[in-house]
Amino acid sequence: MMINATIFIFDKVANIKIEERGLENIPKDKGFIYCSKHMSNIDAYILFRHSPNLTAMAKKELFRVPLVNLVLNKMGVLAIDRGAGKAQKQTADFAKILIDKKLPMIIFAEGTRIPAGERRPLKSGVFYYQQEEDLDIIVVSHNSGVHWQKKSWIKIPGTIVVEYHPAMAKGLSKEDFMSEIEHRLLDRSDELML
Repeated sequence: MMINATIFIFDKVANIKIEERGLENIPKDKGFIYCSKHMSNIDAYILFRHSPNLTAMAKKELFRVPLVNLVLNKMGVLAIDRGAGKAQKQTADFAKILIDKKLPMIIFAEGTRIPAGERRPLKSGVFYYQQEEDLDIIVVSHNSGVHWQKKSWIKIPGTIVVEYHPAMAKGLSKEDFMSEIEHRLLDRSDELML
C-alpha cells in the first residue's frame, strides 16, 4: 500500500506517470530474477508493486552496521561476500532460497545506479543464477533516469516507461546470454530515453 501511495504522490505532485508494458511476462508463484537498469530511486518502488516479497543482495559489510542490519534482515535481503570468487560460490545457495521461498530478486546488472544515458560494463552474475537453478530472468528496461535524475531533487514531469521482457532463453552460452541482456537492458533503455 505504501508503494502505491508513493507512486500516487509522484503522479499528483511531480506529474510523473508510469506506463508498464509486458506485465504478463512477470512469473507468478515462483522464484525468479528481475535484471534491471538502475537509474533512480523509483526503480525498486515500481518492481515492488508487482512483487511485494522482492528481495535483493547487499554486501556483507552492511550487515555489520547495527540499525542497517535490522532493516536488511527485516526485508529479507541476502548478504553477499564480494571477495575474490566468493560471490559466485554463493549463487547456488541464493538460487535455492529463491526457488524454495518463491521469491523474486532484483539484480542491477551494471552493479550500481547509473545516470540516464550512461553505461557501465554489465556484471555477469545474473548468468550464473540461470545456469545454477534454471531461474527465469526477466529483463526490465526503462527510462526512469530521464524524470528522476541521480543526485537531484528536481523531478521532470512526463512518463516513465517500464518494459518487462519475456524470460531469457535457456541454454545460451555466457557470451550470447550477456549480449542479449545488453540488447534488452541497455539498448532498449537507451531507446526509451529518446
